[in-house]
Amino acid sequence: MNTFARDPKGYYAILGLAPGADLSAIKSAYRSRVKNVHPDLNASRRAREEFQRLMEAYAVLKDVVQRAEYDTTGREILEENDEAISIPMACSACGSVTAQPRYVVYHTVRSFLVWAKTGRLEGIFCRACADRSAVRASIISWLWGWWSLPGLLLTPLALARNLLGGSKPRHENARILVRQGRAFLARGDMEIARSLAVQASRFARLPDDCAQVQDLLHATRTISDSRRLKGRWRLGGGVFLAQALPLVALPVTVAVFVLIALKPWDKPVSTSGNISMRPASVGEIRHVAIEGLKVRMAASPGAPVLTLLDRFTTVEVVAETASPEWVHIRTPAGVDGFVETRSLYAGSGGRFKTQWCGENRGSPPSAGEVLTRRVSGDNRLLVHNEGRRDGVVKLKTLAGNTVTSFYVPATYHIGIGGIPEGTYRIEFATGAKFSRGCSIFLEEMQSAILPVTLTFKALTPTSVRSMTRIAEISLVPAPEEPIQPQPLSVDKFAADD
Repeated sequence: MNTFARDPKGYYAILGLAPGADLSAIKSAYRSRVKNVHPDLNASRRAREEFQRLMEAYAVLKDVVQRAEYDTTGREILEENDEAISIPMACSACGSVTAQPRYVVYHTVRSFLVWAKTGRLEGIFCRACADRSAVRASIISWLWGWWSLPGLLLTPLALARNLLGGSKPRHENARILVRQGRAFLARGDMEIARSLAVQASRFARLPDDCAQVQDLLHATRTISDSRRLKGRWRLGGGVFLAQALPLVALPVTVAVFVLIALKPWDKPVSTSGNISMRPASVGEIRHVAIEGLKVRMAASPGAPVLTLLDRFTTVEVVAETASPEWVHIRTPAGVDGFVETRSLYAGSGGRFKTQWCGENRGSPPSAGEVLTRRVSGDNRLLVHNEGRRDGVVKLKTLAGNTVTSFYVPATYHIGIGGIPEGTYRIEFATGAKFSRGCSIFLEEMQSAILPVTLTFKALTPTSVRSMTRIAEISLVPAPEEPIQPQPLSVDKFAADD
């Protein structure tokens, strides 16, 4: 048997709604209509009559039990001897009569960046429709609930409440079950009526509800409790697992992302902490842990220095030494020498350098900021960076020593002064997230060299007065320009004097 909402008294019509509208739509329509017909705002007789009808309709439709009664029988209140009492209430979602109805409220959360809005999916459901409504409410919260700070707090609560079966208000469910029990009792289905009375007793707390439950239990006293209906509202089943698994997986997923971000298994040894020395093995790869490490000719603090190594330089252990405090290494340039064991850490230096550079990134440089200046002068240079990435320009002597370097953001045209006389190579790098600690870009770094040299020389006063142009370079020349940048290795660009 199916029963569907109807509107014999026009309660839905006066609110401008279709029969079967939910509570949120009813409340919204009421607030909208009452503003136009309230006696304080509209003194006409027709408005007063419409206001009375509106209040009568709202009083019935806002009450979940009376609304269900009205949808089922076309009456809002039934007496004990009313013939319509034999018509059971139907599920508000599918319209099918259920022997174990429940009024259930499922919770939703929708986020709007800075705030979150909670909502409800509610109705008198059979178990199948309740499961579908629970999944729907949880999906809404999963998709829309996380995108604000309040949503991060409210969404897990809503998901957990839906997982545990939603909210089942005691008073409404006691009334519904008693009403359903009376309907089946009037039809002669004593076992169902008895089962509904027992179920209603679990919800009844108010004196009136308890009294109605006792009346229904007394009317069905001849039925043994052992013949009750099997409860269909216990937790479990496929729908429960479908909601539980993502909720259980959420903290696991967060923990995995935290571990990936922190990488506790991959922390380099701090150069400022106590150093524990371990004898080096032949063929082992290590990297320099201090700046300006001296490679000596012999395993002695007073031995002649062969070369200096920068921090994070990767070296190879080539032979054993008599003392564990010294290690015989070979540098990337092929120089063999001795260094102190405590100045080397295990592993290649590339990975540790990247992390160290990120931790010592510092504040972003300003437009035109001079990063390095070893010599000053009176010459000027105009630099155009029409690309989409920030750039660092270095003027180096022909011997490879950096004289000055400066920062040119994307789309900027910067004039740089204080350049001394001389002939310079022009090297530049582009990228994102510049690190002051390493003078490199941490992301998308590319370096190049212009295949020309730039010469500044002293001019006579007459020449100075006649000079009308300032030297210019472009980091992103047009394709038809004859002078195009040539690729340069990042290590060579970062190498300094």
